[in-house]
Amino acid sequence: METINNITFYKQLFEKLQVSILVIDIDTNKIVEINEKAKKLLNLNNTNFNETHYLEVFHKDTQIDIKASFESAIKKLLTDKKVKDLEYVVLNKNNKMTPIEIVFNLIKSENKNYLILMLKDLTLRKQREKLIGYYNKALEKSSSFLALVDKDYRYLQVNDYYSKFFGIKKEDFVGKKMSFVFGKEYFNNIVKEKFDKALEGEAIQFNTNVKLNEKEHYLQVFYEPYYNNNIVESVVVHVYDLTKFKEYEDDNLQKEKLLIQQSKMAAMGEMLENIAHQWRQPLSVISTCTSGITLQKEFNTLTDEILDESLQKIMNTTSYLSNTIDDFKNFFERDKEKSVFNVSSLINKTIDLIEMSLSSSDIEIFRQVDDTITIENYKNEFMQVLLNIINNAKDALILNKEMQNERKIIKIALYKNDDKVVLDIVDNAGGIPQNIQEKIFEPYFTTKHQSQGTGIGLFMTREIITKHMEGEIIVKNLDFDFEKKSYYGALFRIVI
Repeated sequence: METINNITFYKQLFEKLQVSILVIDIDTNKIVEINEKAKKLLNLNNTNFNETHYLEVFHKDTQIDIKASFESAIKKLLTDKKVKDLEYVVLNKNNKMTPIEIVFNLIKSENKNYLILMLKDLTLRKQREKLIGYYNKALEKSSSFLALVDKDYRYLQVNDYYSKFFGIKKEDFVGKKMSFVFGKEYFNNIVKEKFDKALEGEAIQFNTNVKLNEKEHYLQVFYEPYYNNNIVESVVVHVYDLTKFKEYEDDNLQKEKLLIQQSKMAAMGEMLENIAHQWRQPLSVISTCTSGITLQKEFNTLTDEILDESLQKIMNTTSYLSNTIDDFKNFFERDKEKSVFNVSSLINKTIDLIEMSLSSSDIEIFRQVDDTITIENYKNEFMQVLLNIINNAKDALILNKEMQNERKIIKIALYKNDDKVVLDIVDNAGGIPQNIQEKIFEPYFTTKHQSQGTGIGLFMTREIITKHMEGEIIVKNLDFDFEKKSYYGALFRIVI
């Protein structure tokens, strides 16, 4: 093999190395050679190295320790003993400390000994170690179960939460089987099959109920395969205890059921009022017919023609009352499934239920609807929404004292916007004050006297539209023109 004796070649090789190298004369403790990589690391670009003591490149707070370490390393190297790598810090050009690793070697040239230092920047490694430390600390302090379990279902490691929850020291968990914690029956019926799938490389997630520490717990479980050289050697077990969230959810569900029941009772009260308005005129017709028959019979003026006409009126009126009963009964029946229905027909039927009530309050209702629109949704719940909004508009028109001598209007528009069905209900009651617009959908919020309103009608309206019918409800104030006159009021827009 040919030997290269050209000093220039080795000088270039020394400069091009991607390792920081420092050469120190151990007799003078001066730096005699340094490559470009080391210059950048130690910020010595403009230094006269022949006059630089090696201690000057290290932070002043570490120079005493550095000197002792170097002297100890030199003594060992001179006697051919092994020297451990050292970690120290240097001051970089931004006056910030840079952690480095120092590897010591000794070479002899022309009867002189030189200390060769190979320096490695540890900044990135230290950052990674710090980040890993944060992660480990976060995992240890996590309020969820974390464990590493081997192929034999034995615990290799657990976090603090595991230890505290079961009252067992972390080291005592190691080697214990999962059945030790959860019981053999639960392990065999629930855990084993899913855990075995994780051992085959499948990520598993499931929810389960289990009795731990004499209390029923609702858990969300994750099994994640842990690989080593592309082979699953264990499983990371991550378990969230969702018991409190489940209890909170159940509590909210009970509250929602109560609100729904209260909404139904409030709606029933309003319906009874509407029934009274709706039946007053038909009952008056029946009363008039029967009184007329009786009176004419007493005066012997009752003819077959008059009797037939009066009986036909009574039959038509009772048929109307019967149909009204069916309409009110259908309103209170809760939809079990979605059905396809014509929205325009539902609007008309809803208005029929309350038309008398609106008329008795001098409220006019106008419709501009596309009678071809059909949707698949909860029909009776949608009717409840319409009644709630129209009744809210009616109350606003009645309670607004400035409207006493003004025309009272409710407008309903039904149309399509792209693939969405839009229903607008607008009144001219003066709008909703800005300071309460965000509150009107809150439960029990009402601007009426306690004896007049429960404050759950609009709350249930939003619940039905957003949660049951998967739609959107928007409310805002607006100016609008109707029959060549300008008005101002509230708009409720339903988008489905």
